[in-house]
Amino acid sequence: MAQLFTFAERQEPLPLTFPFTVVARDPSVKDPEPSSQERRILRTRLDVPASRLQPGPRGPRFHVVDFDASTHRLHPPASLTKGNKPAPGWGFEDRFDRAPDRTLLNDRHFHAQNVYAIAAHTLEVFESALGRPVPWAFDSPHLYLVPTAFVEPNAYYSPDDQALLFGYFLAEGDDPVYTCLAHDIVAHETTHAILDGLRNRFDLPGLPDQAGFHEGFADIVALLSIMSARQSIAALIGDGRSTRVAASELTVPALRRSVLLTMGKQFGDALHVRRGGGLRRSVELAPTTEWKDPANREWQEPHRRGEILAAAVMRAFLHMWTHRLKPIIGDDSLDRERAAEEGARAAAHLLTMVIRAIDYCPPVEFEFDDFLTAVVASDREVAPNDELGYRTAVTDGFAAFGIEPSGTIDRVPQAEDRPVSRRYSYASLRSDPTEAFRFLWENSELLQGLELDYYLHIENVRPSVRVGPRGFVVSEAIVDYVQELICTREELEVLARIDDPGFAAPAEIPADTSLKVFGGGTLVFDEFGSPKYHHLKRLRDWDRQRRRLEYLVRSGLWDTKRRLGFSYGASLGQRFAQFHTPSATAGEDW
Repeated sequence: MAQLFTFAERQEPLPLTFPFTVVARDPSVKDPEPSSQERRILRTRLDVPASRLQPGPRGPRFHVVDFDASTHRLHPPASLTKGNKPAPGWGFEDRFDRAPDRTLLNDRHFHAQNVYAIAAHTLEVFESALGRPVPWAFDSPHLYLVPTAFVEPNAYYSPDDQALLFGYFLAEGDDPVYTCLAHDIVAHETTHAILDGLRNRFDLPGLPDQAGFHEGFADIVALLSIMSARQSIAALIGDGRSTRVAASELTVPALRRSVLLTMGKQFGDALHVRRGGGLRRSVELAPTTEWKDPANREWQEPHRRGEILAAAVMRAFLHMWTHRLKPIIGDDSLDRERAAEEGARAAAHLLTMVIRAIDYCPPVEFEFDDFLTAVVASDREVAPNDELGYRTAVTDGFAAFGIEPSGTIDRVPQAEDRPVSRRYSYASLRSDPTEAFRFLWENSELLQGLELDYYLHIENVRPSVRVGPRGFVVSEAIVDYVQELICTREELEVLARIDDPGFAAPAEIPADTSLKVFGGGTLVFDEFGSPKYHHLKRLRDWDRQRRRLEYLVRSGLWDTKRRLGFSYGASLGQRFAQFHTPSATAGEDW
């Protein structure tokens, strides 16, 4: 006789979120509250989606492992639960809300809580904006978080280890600096892992914007995530000790000078004792187009390249924030909490805009103008009227650095040229790569620039549900495809000269050298299964292929077999680590 299983009735409902205390910025940023006798480390609370927490903590997506490779020591896992109510593993207890600074600095359980909460919150922001779960780039549900992984001034994402590794080191005066306690560094590295899961070809040898995007976008998410927390803003505008903020402190120039938009303050100040000012202050970057010059080696380094992207978005943020303040600010001052609330709203909205744009970006051969194009197109779908001028603020911020929307995204014809639907299912099209391939095959003539002569691989098929600022719901399906061509330099020139008689690959490449070139695109379907956008990077764009080869040669990006375009010649995990090592050309240390 079959045994029937029953579930015990819970006496209390399961919580929706857990309120985690975390460091708001990093330990060098103090709370200016006059009520406290001693200025404490500025902290905030993050509402993280509740889930069963095993010791570590270990949840459904993250697992904190406190292993120090420098000392070869595995520390006991942290337990953040108290009792078994409302159910085993669900009794979260925040023991660090009023903890003294020395506890935050030295307690390994707080280090574990800090990295877990910030990483989980960052993932939740992405999933909320995209309207679906975000996968990792590896076949495992857990991303490992290692708070004190090694003695080194570094932190990086390692796909090979399926982990975020955070280093620590001694600054002047033997004060320890833990990168796991820097809110922006944890969010930055988590963004690398998330972006790798969404667009795992963005780290292939490509154009310089592609590597720069990984770094710049991670900075953007880190800064806007912090700015989305009202407490973090309120404590750091003006002198922080008054309930009012002078109007002169809420101008674009004043906000640009503040510590609010500094990446890695404690980390950078410890490394650059004389210079100070943190790791990066991209918001202070003066508008320039020098970065476009291929001969300017400084701007080829990923962090420096990424600063262009971060600077453009931060300029947009400051415009959006001050624009929201205009109707409510007086001649001399404004309530501090009100000013912080408007800044947090602007940051949260802009963060959602830039994350949503990822779905509209091409999967390969990425450039900054493609990202701007994707931001504008994706935002228009959920906010057609742009009443507050947010898209204008973004386009103006990018225009300051010579970045204009590209012409690489097209609306797919919908009238008498409506794509055929023979033998495939619109329902399957939202999840099945085979159905997506069938659609491309049957309708290639409507998707301008798509050429079936080259290998074509469906990279991703993802459903998405987005909600606009007024509750307007947009349901979409996103299909990414990639095309590849492997040939010698001599064969590539023969093929390219059919379209471009003057095409020539760099002379430094031997004629028999194997090359890999890419093309691809992103197709956005509406809720009825009809395609509406096609963001294409043509394989036969020979000007782009020439620029890519010149960059790879100029940067010495040959793989171990002396080929170009296949890999960087190091494991992917080490590639991210190399991004965060000192650069002789840019003065960059992380």
